[in-house]
Amino acid sequence: MKKLLLSVCALFLALSVSAQTADEIIDKHIKAMGGAEKIKAVMSVKATGKMKAGPMELPVTLTKARPDKVRMDFTVQGMTGTQAFDGTTGWLVMPFMGKKEPEKMSEDMLKDIRDEADFDGALFDYKTKGNKVEYIGKEDVQGSPAYKLKVTTKQGTETMQYIDAETYLTIKTEAKRKIQGQEVESETTIGDYKEIDGMLFPHSMESHAKGAPGGQSITVEKYELNAKVDPATFTMPEVKKEEPKAEVKKEK
Repeated sequence: MKKLLLSVCALFLALSVSAQTADEIIDKHIKAMGGAEKIKAVMSVKATGKMKAGPMELPVTLTKARPDKVRMDFTVQGMTGTQAFDGTTGWLVMPFMGKKEPEKMSEDMLKDIRDEADFDGALFDYKTKGNKVEYIGKEDVQGSPAYKLKVTTKQGTETMQYIDAETYLTIKTEAKRKIQGQEVESETTIGDYKEIDGMLFPHSMESHAKGAPGGQSITVEKYELNAKVDPATFTMPEVKKEEPKAEVKKEK
């Protein structure tokens, strides 16, 4: 009987040691990334690299600045497309789709880019931001055990984040997004973390619609931290209005 009690006590002790809460996982995740102080000291990030979409390989630049500004530029056949958010307005330019003038984003796109513009990500200081995080359990991700967190942002966007159980780095995300009125479930694998100024940054991201072939991948070749970024970079340019043509009077 005494041995049985000892075994039961040992079992509960093991469970209490291995049990994780969402806050504990997030704390270890932030420490693994470099720590809260170093993260907060970064005011801007500029990442340059290549984006693969099907047979095409496109130069891409992602620029972010505190508190909630983001811009992505990519070049297709000599034409540069832009998606940006200045903290209030989301806008885009897609010349290869016949849209050479900047125009405001749809509500669905605006919702997505607001989340993308969160400089530190949805997990960092999530309670202050009004986000909710729920620990779902452990799950295997490509052979690595990972903690699964359900993240709901203040605006209602839900994302599943998978935190590697050994490194405490994000290795995968899953999300449902509306694209042209249709709900699409996508997943992104994240990896190739490298140290820059005492912090870890991913250099590889691959996204695709869940259960579908294809997708796109981004390989980051260079990160620039705290580079000077003109705030106007994120502001939607004024649309040039064509001047009305003067009427030519016909001689009688």
